[in-house]
Amino acid sequence: MALNTHMTHLEDAVFLLGVAGTRQSIEFLTGMRDTLNGTSSRPIDTSVKWDGAPAIFLGKHPENGAFFVAKKSLFNKTPLYYTSIKEISDSKDLSSELKKKFKLAFNGFKDSGIDHIIQGDFLFDSDDVKSVTIEKEPYITFHPNTIVYTIPAHCDLAKKIKAAKMGIVWHTTYKGRKLESLTNFFGVKMPKAHSSVWQVDAMYRDVSGSANLTKTEAAKLSKVLTQAGNNFRKIPKAVFEVINNEQIAMHATTYTNSFIRANTTPSRREAAANFLPFIRAKFMKEADKRKTPKGKGAIMQKYAMVRDPLRAIPQSTLLAIFSLYYDLQEAKNLLVKKLDSAAFMKTMLKTTEGWKVTGQEGYVAIDQKGTSAVKLVDRLDFSYANFSKDVIKGWESDTRN
Repeated sequence: MALNTHMTHLEDAVFLLGVAGTRQSIEFLTGMRDTLNGTSSRPIDTSVKWDGAPAIFLGKHPENGAFFVAKKSLFNKTPLYYTSIKEISDSKDLSSELKKKFKLAFNGFKDSGIDHIIQGDFLFDSDDVKSVTIEKEPYITFHPNTIVYTIPAHCDLAKKIKAAKMGIVWHTTYKGRKLESLTNFFGVKMPKAHSSVWQVDAMYRDVSGSANLTKTEAAKLSKVLTQAGNNFRKIPKAVFEVINNEQIAMHATTYTNSFIRANTTPSRREAAANFLPFIRAKFMKEADKRKTPKGKGAIMQKYAMVRDPLRAIPQSTLLAIFSLYYDLQEAKNLLVKKLDSAAFMKTMLKTTEGWKVTGQEGYVAIDQKGTSAVKLVDRLDFSYANFSKDVIKGWESDTRN
């Protein structure tokens, strides 16, 4: 059973998912371009990554039929879930804050009649909804994690949220006869809920039409996708097999993540040229920690197992690999910015210097079967929001106090 806790960033397919996975990433981007152009015969389903917390699972237990709520420990070797308010109250595994939220979810959906399991993210309870003034305009906000969701205070949506006891977003459905063999599907048929619940499904809907690509945007995106296709064809299958080796792939994603954490973007040639030196520096650092020649030799032997296959790749092919990574990232970021333009709820960051407009946490592109997906995240923006000490998180924000 594939628990929906981790998905690959689209551009990381180059290092992690081989020829087939990289081809699928290009097809996802092409399909999304055509979807936003209105020219696709099979539109790509896309869901919004809401920045909610905690994750909540609820529904009918497949083996005993009981209604329950749970967190990710539902899928522990010994499953942990709650079938009554008393079980939630008595739990030693839940904090007082989680108990409050789980009780709201239990009461909100116990009469839903749902016959499977759904996964969502808690967005707010009534204590989390605050009134604020931003640039002299009144808003209501909720701040579950990093992103602050803001709604003009006098609109109908704000009235509904202020009247609710809780808010939740649903994104994944699980079906099967046993917990250990469930199949997950992206998307949820909205369950019946108590009138005190505000719920939303995560599927992306452009209610304004503003996410349609202009001719200029479509041409720019098509150019990048053509580059991606050209670079993809320059990389032999045997080279993909080398860079998808578990150890090499791990170093590749660590390397590209270092760009994001440092908020820098080296050129394609710099990225290709500095890959091996980056790996060498990491192994040398590890070797320096060893006190004996035998210990140092063991580390250098592991280094040689990574270095030698990479040295056999021509520099022009290594350049194509990183160029393809950049092409996928550029195309993805163009699409993310366009999708953000049609969001029905404004997203902000609360910083030490005031409010800062940001995009959604990201999006998820879903295949036609609903069982495979990749993340579309503007990782430089996400890195700033997630790692910057200047960004106040939900659990420490004055909008939550």
